[in-house]
Amino acid sequence: MRKALVAAVAIAMAFAISIGGVYGAEPIFIGEIAALTGATSQQGLQERNGCILAMEEINAAGGLLGRPIKLVTYDFKGLPAEGVSVYRQLVQEGARVIIGTNFSNVNLAIAPVAEQLKIPVVSNAIEPKVTVPAAGQINKYHFLTQPSAIEQGAVVARFALQELGMKTAACLVNNGNSFATSQAEAFRDYFNKNGGKVVEYIEYATGLLDFKALLTKIKAANPDCIYLGQYAQESGLQVKQAKELGIKAIIVGNNTLSTPVYMETAGGASIVEGSYYVVGVNMAEARQVAFNEKYTKRFGEPIITTNVQFGYDNMYIIADAIKRAGSDNPEAIRVALETTTKVKILQGDSTITLDPKTHRPDNMPLWIFKWENGKTVPQKLYYPY
Repeated sequence: MRKALVAAVAIAMAFAISIGGVYGAEPIFIGEIAALTGATSQQGLQERNGCILAMEEINAAGGLLGRPIKLVTYDFKGLPAEGVSVYRQLVQEGARVIIGTNFSNVNLAIAPVAEQLKIPVVSNAIEPKVTVPAAGQINKYHFLTQPSAIEQGAVVARFALQELGMKTAACLVNNGNSFATSQAEAFRDYFNKNGGKVVEYIEYATGLLDFKALLTKIKAANPDCIYLGQYAQESGLQVKQAKELGIKAIIVGNNTLSTPVYMETAGGASIVEGSYYVVGVNMAEARQVAFNEKYTKRFGEPIITTNVQFGYDNMYIIADAIKRAGSDNPEAIRVALETTTKVKILQGDSTITLDPKTHRPDNMPLWIFKWENGKTVPQKLYYPY
């Protein structure tokens, strides 16, 4: 019986990871919400590793305010309701600030709860409504640390117009996923306002797997490019089916097109050849190569997704706020996060400044990449404005 109990506790702790340094002082409790199981667990597990690596570095250097960081990570399983549940659990357990998630739908659900419970959240969701639910409003306890969907969709549209010479475009959009809709709307609006024409903007419900009827309609419109804003598996399936229909349009899309899952679901390197996407990290940069070496040495595997950088950066952004606040009081941390200025990170051009009016990055640049011969090749660094 005792062995069974120990085993049960061990299994539970596999998804509630608590790591701290060897100090006499009380640890500073930082929570994390990540997808540790399910279709997007690769991103979640690597994000957690990024947090762990940053925490270990900070603790080895003396911690924060003379105290170690304690990190507790809970699995939200890719579900908004579960995200809210584990946010509440972390608050009840004493978290002073919480990292996560990289899912816009989940953070839209967490945002009003965070306003009630007043424990700040540092996230890589990109839906603008997570921090600005309506004009003139601000969710005081939410902060986003990568460019919003507005910037990401617009950057892809600008690249398609200016660099690829695209004149017409189509958008295929999962209207049940705010991650997809917010970026696709931004792409459409920028493309139409700057000399291009979106000839088809097709929405569909979550759960659809056969896209051929929708893609046939797009084929008839003969666009120069097709914008895909879904998650990697869904976009990969759409590209696979588009190629089967003989569609020649160039594929452009969001950062999930950077993952091996996208290529694998599409059916291999030849299918995704020539696809373009936007992402905040260029792994070919010298600083990223050095970071990947450090990460690989620590975890025994290379960086596969940029979620590693998300987790690592968020821990250092929070550490900067706690140092400047001189306290781990959640309200003091929130106030300090609002004035985050040129904090060193791995994304973009290596620093981040948060706009206190939107709680989102101020003119943080993004990389455009292209799939070539089964590899992702950097094209250009773009600033939103």
